[in-house]
Amino acid sequence: MAIVLVVTALAVLVFALVLFLRGRRDAPQGTPLPNGRGIVLLTLAGLVLALASQLPVFQ
Repeated sequence: MAIVLVVTALAVLVFALVLFLRGRRDAPQGTPLPNGRGIVLLTLAGLVLALASQLPVFQ
């Protein structure tokens, strides 16, 4: 079960990175990213999943 959480977390974090890089490339200089809040939420979700995989319940 822990490996499933880790793989899911990695997929979510890679997806957030792709969104960030794509938004940064398309956004004009000095403007905020159009989907910045979504990127932050995806990053937090990925980190929570990665940390949850370390809980003894999933070992």
